[in-house]
Amino acid sequence: MEQQLLGYEDTLYILDRTEHIAGRFDRVVQFVHYCTSDLAHQAEFVTQPLEQIRPYLRRGGFEYMACIVEFEHDLPLASTLIERWRPEPHTFQLSCRKMTITLQDVAYQLELKIDSDPVSGCICGWEQQHQGRTIEELHQQLLGAISGPDDRQSQIRWTVKLTWFHNTVCGELEQDATVERLLRYTRRYIMKLIGGILFPDASDSRVHIRWLPLLEDLEMCGGLSWGLTVLAWLYCQMCCATEHRQCNLGGCINLLLSWAYHHIPLLRPDGFDTCRFLLVERWVHYLPDNAKGEGRLRNYISTLNGIGMLNTPYADLQLIGLVPLMIAEAEASAAVVCPLLCFAIVEWHQVDRVVHQFGSLQHILTKPLNIDKMHKLNGWFGRDEWFLQLLGGWHELWNARADHRLHIHHHIDLRPSLPYMVSAVGAHGVVRSG
Repeated sequence: MEQQLLGYEDTLYILDRTEHIAGRFDRVVQFVHYCTSDLAHQAEFVTQPLEQIRPYLRRGGFEYMACIVEFEHDLPLASTLIERWRPEPHTFQLSCRKMTITLQDVAYQLELKIDSDPVSGCICGWEQQHQGRTIEELHQQLLGAISGPDDRQSQIRWTVKLTWFHNTVCGELEQDATVERLLRYTRRYIMKLIGGILFPDASDSRVHIRWLPLLEDLEMCGGLSWGLTVLAWLYCQMCCATEHRQCNLGGCINLLLSWAYHHIPLLRPDGFDTCRFLLVERWVHYLPDNAKGEGRLRNYISTLNGIGMLNTPYADLQLIGLVPLMIAEAEASAAVVCPLLCFAIVEWHQVDRVVHQFGSLQHILTKPLNIDKMHKLNGWFGRDEWFLQLLGGWHELWNARADHRLHIHHHIDLRPSLPYMVSAVGAHGVVRSG
């Protein structure tokens, strides 16, 4: 295998002294091969929902997610982007500047809420946190069935195989199905969406039961900031995927790829020029040729090495009239430096490093917030705790996010200013993009 250096190893941030996947071409190729089998395995369990449950999906805030279950992943592109991801600033290191996926992107791409309470709860300790009900009782009450030991990762870890939800959901519903039957069917389907589309992890085809209690009241569920949590989970999974020893990629890959198609026009597939909302639905019928993974990987690396200035995609006149009022109103709160929360996961929304994505001139960067301690915990600490209390300080920061909103002054010319370019000169006398 060719040992081709990518050319910027000396600028890498290495989280907790962990070797980054970037640096040699053969490492990224290996990552593509693993992702090809694992991501395809996860997504194959999610199918289009029955019309009978769409009203309930709408109540829970997941109706539009059912529109993208046929989204095919361009795995070489996903791998190329991961190779450019830097865990410390939470940005992609591109030749022209840094970029990242923001709350604004989540709102536009997925139409998920980004401006309400975070999705949280507990991982264990069910009786203490859910009115004395055991996990088996929650299973039976909310789903109408209990997964067996062979359908879980282990006897004590309630990480259930997606095949169990697939096998219990895919049957037909009676025309005169009761409300309770429809609700249970809907919850099973949402668990498949969570494990296969929105929050897949590197386990390849399992979903943790932590999400189930959130689906008990669909009205309350629909009021949560699922977009915030999707982004926190994706950040966490991408940070994990940068490690050289990590072979799988989790997170909402649909969001990652649709973000790249919209922000970097040279990556867009041909023939998909019609804008629609939600934006991720634009690419649903694109069928990438993942069989030619290594060759396409080389092309994507070459493309990212040569891109120049990029425009702000959401200023496109074609989007006027397509964007719902709810998204337009939420966008005002997207340019904010704040924590991203998902149960025990804490990531950081460092949009002060990418203000050009909002149409403003990039100011001189300061050192990014160090959240290595939270990364090392890997989202599994405090298993019996109620995370809204255990991470109360981080939730208070989220609630006070309006105090940390950036003042965006729109500019036509977004080229870096001279003071910024001077500040970006590195120790070796080379101007680094930012």
